[in-house]
Amino acid sequence: MEHLQIILPSVLLLIGFLLKLLVGRNYDMPATIQAICELPVDIILLALSFTVAFTITKVDNQSSGLFYCFIGIATAILIVLLWRISVDQFLKKSKWWILLLFINLTIAGFAIKKSVSLVIETEIVKTKNIVPESYQNNNHE
Repeated sequence: MEHLQIILPSVLLLIGFLLKLLVGRNYDMPATIQAICELPVDIILLALSFTVAFTITKVDNQSSGLFYCFIGIATAILIVLLWRISVDQFLKKSKWWILLLFINLTIAGFAIKKSVSLVIETEIVKTKNIVPESYQNNNHE
């Protein structure tokens, strides 16, 4: 299916967001804004999951995968710090939380895009390395 690499992670993030927002809580605007501020944390953790999957799928991916994992962990720490600061700014009624959220979403968006591309590039390489049986039979005749 076309664009499945975008649709599935997005649906997973949406389900997590809605579960956190709606289950066991009364709906109110402050809780919604705080959940939105937390969304980059969910995105970076999903990105780290894809990066770990890339790292463990093939021995050839281990060194570059570990590098991306370390970068991802450092990015996750930054995103968590920005998330906490943005929630504090929101609770103080400062407008800075909007800028911090935008920065956080931008960083997390780049991370998820890169991690998905790692997994997809691995699949493309695997597919290109598979020689069709009909091609093998034609070359040996």
